[in-house]
Amino acid sequence: MSSRAVALNEMEGYCASEANGGKPFNRRFSDEGISELGKNLKLSVESLFPPEVYVGITREKDGMNQPTKNWLFANNQGSVDEKLYELWTREPNMQDCGSVTYLENFKVNPFSCTDSAVFLCEKNEFPCEYSTLPFVEYHQKCLSIFPRKDNYMTAESICGQMGAHLFPYKSSNDSDSVGAAIYSSITFDGGIYAGLRKNEMGQWKYESGEEETKRWDPEDELHQDCGVYGFLKNLTIGMFTMNCDDKLRLLCEIKKVSGLSKTGGDFLKLTDNHNINQNKMKWGRATKL
Repeated sequence: MSSRAVALNEMEGYCASEANGGKPFNRRFSDEGISELGKNLKLSVESLFPPEVYVGITREKDGMNQPTKNWLFANNQGSVDEKLYELWTREPNMQDCGSVTYLENFKVNPFSCTDSAVFLCEKNEFPCEYSTLPFVEYHQKCLSIFPRKDNYMTAESICGQMGAHLFPYKSSNDSDSVGAAIYSSITFDGGIYAGLRKNEMGQWKYESGEEETKRWDPEDELHQDCGVYGFLKNLTIGMFTMNCDDKLRLLCEIKKVSGLSKTGGDFLKLTDNHNINQNKMKWGRATKL
């Protein structure tokens, strides 16, 4: 996978120069291949991504500045009694903030507001567009993860500077959006170009000529003109639409993968040099096409 978003008219040059003489992968994945792609993306994130992500929930203080059992959601989105909040991984003790973790099925850990974590920002605007951060629509939520660790107060301020706020994670109904944002944040920022475009007849065809009819996210109205891979609500890989004029991540195909036996068919080597918290990601897994 490309280490950055690329304009589609630059695909050939990118794969040739930055993927060891590869070429854009622009035909339909096998069912096995698309499943393995999703597994590889998840494994890469779970092995390298910080396990704690601040969300917009803090303990309310009373008139004497003493902690209560009531918790406030960011952006004036209401409050909840501590015992009624369904997303806790455990009962809070002295902690005053919350952080979501993929280690506990995207539930919320009680977390000290002075500790540092990356954080999840939300914008209440559509269309959801890039700004300082790559804000992307994940199942009707415009979200982005800021990749630097900070305490809660600083995280709140940084989101605000971008016209956003910490995401008020109120119920499990939003766990699909949170999960997709986390799994996408350091891998592909919303979508990987699938070599798929809508033609003048309204058909969705890969550059290889194959037609796509069944892998679409059921909530995508197919208004845009390029097909991309992304995480569905069940966090498997499916298809979404994005604008072909946007820069997109892409897949480069190479014929041989060093150190791997070839048992028929080509292999796709996934590599990424995206930096987060000083850690360099390098993927070397192979996915059968």
